[in-house]
Amino acid sequence: MKKAFALFLALVLSMSLMTACGSKKEETPAAAPEGGETSGEALPGEGMKIALVCDKVGTQVFLTQMVDALNEAAEKYGFEPTVAECADSAAFEDNMRALVAEDYDLIIGGGWQAGDAINKLANEYPDAADYALIDSEVEAENVKCISYREQEGAYLIGMLAALTTDGESHMYGAVHVNEGPGSWKWRYGYMEGVKSIDPDAQFVFNYTASYSDPAKAKELAIQQYEQGCVFINSAAAGGDSGTFEAAKEKGFYTSGQDVDLTDPNNPYIVTSQIKDTYQTVWNLIDEYFSDNYSVENSVWGVTEGTIGAVYVTHETENPRSERLTDDEIAQVKDAAAKIASGELNLADYPSEEEYFAG
Repeated sequence: MKKAFALFLALVLSMSLMTACGSKKEETPAAAPEGGETSGEALPGEGMKIALVCDKVGTQVFLTQMVDALNEAAEKYGFEPTVAECADSAAFEDNMRALVAEDYDLIIGGGWQAGDAINKLANEYPDAADYALIDSEVEAENVKCISYREQEGAYLIGMLAALTTDGESHMYGAVHVNEGPGSWKWRYGYMEGVKSIDPDAQFVFNYTASYSDPAKAKELAIQQYEQGCVFINSAAAGGDSGTFEAAKEKGFYTSGQDVDLTDPNNPYIVTSQIKDTYQTVWNLIDEYFSDNYSVENSVWGVTEGTIGAVYVTHETENPRSERLTDDEIAQVKDAAAKIASGELNLADYPSEEEYFAG
């Protein structure tokens, strides 16, 4: 039975795991001395294995950034990197079970889709591996959950929105996925950022109730434009393309979410709020190989380099909108520096009820 089980695990692993490759090599391990001889000093991760378990990577920048960071961290620390791509929810659990059986040292869940599986495996095999989950939280106390202070990036987007409109309108729109408590920090940060420039601002929020409904997002964005919104923040996940299409048709300004969605073919996308999963994986692995690693949950933002905005904290090859001057970008960069230093504290924010009651 043991032999059959081992053969089964080997088969599962060979079918489900893709060994990561292709590093940019921005960070490299110590070079070997001339003549090809090694120094004899082992890298801290030699003999160890770290896996990223995530959705199908494809061209999803949110995921390709994680893969790049894993590969490059492997160059620095010497561990064996593996990426296990999952086509459906069942594959997450199957892949993680195979990784546990293969004695992986650290298993990283790349996104909320990995949450249920990593929570289950961490409870079943608490001592078999270390576990971490990016951009979601689970109940298992032995899973290091990493979440973000998205309100900090939203604040920068709000400032850019007000500077882009430049008094043309005091109405600001936003098309988001839902109105739940989890989205409040985005709305709060956006409104506070706008009001730091335009204290007379008023806001219109609408919700697609879906992560993939461009048609609905476009419809809502056009409605907001017709109500006088010159800038409409889009945080509608897969629906963002609908907002962008409406912006190009109607001539209002907008912003993307999570990754750089600025587009030289659409000058109305003036910026994007960034959730930097590349830096997130680097931070996690650097911490893992330090003396300070713990399974306590982490919340990262501008200070840690994981949250920001295009043209402010993160650069792009795409041209900047003519609506934003160098001085205005410098103004927003100054605010980002104050957030990073703690001078501008957005970590503690009121509930939605408290905000509007006050």
